[in-house]
Amino acid sequence: MILASACKKEKKAPQLTGTYTGSFSETTPSVIQQPPTLFAVQLIISGNNFQSGQGTAYLTVGAGTVQTSTSVLNFTDTEAFPDNTSINSSAALSNSYNYTVKGDSLLFSKTVLNVAYTYKLKKQ
Repeated sequence: MILASACKKEKKAPQLTGTYTGSFSETTPSVIQQPPTLFAVQLIISGNNFQSGQGTAYLTVGAGTVQTSTSVLNFTDTEAFPDNTSINSSAALSNSYNYTVKGDSLLFSKTVLNVAYTYKLKKQ
């Protein structure tokens, strides 16, 4: 008797440590479809921590902790005030986002009350 067994490889969450720069958009449904306005953002991930890039060129994405699974990023923002003068609270990262990694690109988004929040970033 021959027994064969196949092992399934579990997908591991990728290591996301690094500096990512790109765009944030907030899209609301409307009768007239217009392209979303893109805002420059920079996200720095170090282990289980994240923070915004420095300077006024980027919207703040907050600062705090991030937990990574194979398809979901879960952010907990612990920053009380924005770290720069560009205040757009909708860009602050909190709660869960679906994400994909393709090469050096990190794309993640979530939809809340028909509003889509999308980040398209490239590792620097």
